[in-house]
Amino acid sequence: MVKWREWAGAPGSTGPGRAPAAEDDALDRAVALLDAGGVVAHPTSTVYGLGGRPWPEVDARIAAIKGRPPGPLIRLAASRTALVEALPGTRWTDAARRIADAFWPGPLTLVLEDGSRTGVAVRVDPHPVVRRLLDRAGGLMTSTSLNVTGRPPAITGGEVRAVLSRVGSEAGTVGWLDVGDLADSTPSTLVRLTGEAVEILREGAVPATDITPVLSPHPLGRPSP
Repeated sequence: MVKWREWAGAPGSTGPGRAPAAEDDALDRAVALLDAGGVVAHPTSTVYGLGGRPWPEVDARIAAIKGRPPGPLIRLAASRTALVEALPGTRWTDAARRIADAFWPGPLTLVLEDGSRTGVAVRVDPHPVVRRLLDRAGGLMTSTSLNVTGRPPAITGGEVRAVLSRVGSEAGTVGWLDVGDLADSTPSTLVRLTGEAVEILREGAVPATDITPVLSPHPLGRPSP
């Protein structure tokens, strides 16, 4: 069961804890908040995330909640097709398509070239609640792990409350699609594709030994120590 909860931006608030009887009601409330420029804590297959519309002001609001400077966030999508349509400037190499076909939906994030200095991080996550949210929200949203920077990502309901209870009025209303505690999990694997090169930036839920066989003839690199 999915519960919908809201924080009104008052420090120390635990929110009204509203719990609609149907999941559809919770998802409708989440989409309405996203459309209004708000942010929503949501489950993923690994940890709780904090997401919103892919707008600069929303990215800045999420960064403020996490206590970090504004910067690029992951783009979560309902499908690879949705990513291609929403991010037409992104370069999908042969290796990128191979990895996406093999591991999506799944706990693997690709960093693709898009003409910017940092590239863009993208993922299609398998958690059923976030997939239904994305289907209703137009297929794409910005997201990052729900945590204060430097601390572990939130996995349990208590950890979500601890982060959101710090939210101040400058963040506006923050919603939470509460599915309870998530299973303890390894973070997503992070893979960067530059030209034809493939580099594992972080080995997580998908091990390098699973990625290597789908890449031939593309070499697999790792960051230098």
